[in-house]
Amino acid sequence: MVDDNTVKIGSKKELSKYITACLVSFDKYDTIKILARGNNVKTAIDVLAILKRVYIDNPEYDIQVDSEHFGERNVSTIEITLKGTKKSKEEK
Repeated sequence: MVDDNTVKIGSKKELSKYITACLVSFDKYDTIKILARGNNVKTAIDVLAILKRVYIDNPEYDIQVDSEHFGERNVSTIEITLKGTKKSKEEK
């Protein structure tokens, strides 16, 4: 089960949709998780970089990398825990 403060990165949406999902989660929580696997790991890192640079004050983050068995192969996974507060509109 995925919590409300968790954003799963897939390959079907634009980067901006994932950033928006993270910002909506920051309206309720001061900590969110960003999850991705396989080719979507790069997108998760891009989302983190944009959130840190543009949208989040005093970001603190922890990155866990792993792999899981998927079908007949192993797939890389990433879990990013991001803590911070949204910047006000004047700060952006």
